[in-house]
Amino acid sequence: MGLAVDPDLGRCLVAAGWFFHGVWDFVHLRLDKVVARSFAEWCAVVDVLIAVHLLFLV
Repeated sequence: MGLAVDPDLGRCLVAAGWFFHGVWDFVHLRLDKVVARSFAEWCAVVDVLIAVHLLFLV
């Protein structure tokens, strides 16, 4: 989807996907299910940081 629209909108869509994947990881961390807690925590932080980075690209 990010490739089929205007580049700025596409970047925001990709950033939203990264951000909500981070939220999904925090849900796993909170529920203590599916993956190891350390992996869920690490992945959530990395995903949110990538999303923020994408939003502030010039």
